[in-house]
Amino acid sequence: MENYTTTKKIIAEYYDAVNQKGDWQSFIADDMTFTSSGKITHGKSGYVDATGRFLQVVKSLKINEFIVEGNKAGVTVEYSLQSPSGKTSTCEVAEILMVADNKIYSSCIFFDTEAFRNFMNQG
Repeated sequence: MENYTTTKKIIAEYYDAVNQKGDWQSFIADDMTFTSSGKITHGKSGYVDATGRFLQVVKSLKINEFIVEGNKAGVTVEYSLQSPSGKTSTCEVAEILMVADNKIYSSCIFFDTEAFRNFMNQG
């Protein structure tokens, strides 16, 4: 079981890599389980694909809350978005992450999917 310090470090580095458009994929375990909008995806590639599509419109992020207990963390993040046509918006996300062996192996994400879909449909 991971401790508080390791969990916080891994997840903070993951979000920093996302924000810097770096190698965030290296923080994801091969046996990753991802839950979003009632759908569950198993495996690193499914998570990387889904997250990569979202990150195409992310300009930056800001962590608002970061609560860690053992190998689990609850994080609220404000993403600044920019559509392909240049429209901007923000997306508030709550995510529960779990860490083992210095990798994130579980993510359950919550956000306003309708607002995000409307933003993307505007072009």
